[in-house]
Amino acid sequence: MRTAQRSFLRGPGTTSATKVKVFGVTAMVEHRTDHRERERRRHAGLGHLDSLELLDVLMGLPPQVAVPLASIRRNDLNVLRRAPGGVVRFTGSSVTRLAVPVVTPVLAVVYAEQWRAGLERASEFAAYCPRMFVVRELPADTDGLLAEASWYGVGVAVGHGDAPTMVLEPEPLDDWQPTPAWWLFCERVHRHSSAG
Repeated sequence: MRTAQRSFLRGPGTTSATKVKVFGVTAMVEHRTDHRERERRRHAGLGHLDSLELLDVLMGLPPQVAVPLASIRRNDLNVLRRAPGGVVRFTGSSVTRLAVPVVTPVLAVVYAEQWRAGLERASEFAAYCPRMFVVRELPADTDGLLAEASWYGVGVAVGHGDAPTMVLEPEPLDDWQPTPAWWLFCERVHRHSSAG
């Protein structure tokens, strides 16, 4: 489900926001879309990928590069051979990874009634993208609570509707590296955005 909610991101690049429920938490996930990959998948009849085992093997292959079959472990080849059409391309001597993530999450925004619940729910997204939460009003011990949110790298906004005021910027994930679990998260966001 796409939404017209306000973007919290600044700077170049177009993002979309998708309401996603993962880890038992509902969030608005702002993301960038690889339109070429989305169209390629559409033409191949390929939706989202939901096998962590497959994504793990795919991450070991460079995209759009023919890799000799002899250099791939037998178990990994078996996983690739079971992949849906459009994920990889086999020749007699090589396999080429075609699939890449359709969306790249850039910010998870959780809306919460209570400060503690917002902080905990936003923290669920720590391994995947910057995160923040929105509450209606600041509690009494604002300085201490903002210091705690800052310690965890979680941004905070306050207000109602789609125009809350940012009081603490979310921390960027400077040393972050993609993982198979991250790619699976991307696929879940893609599935929710496609459903809208």
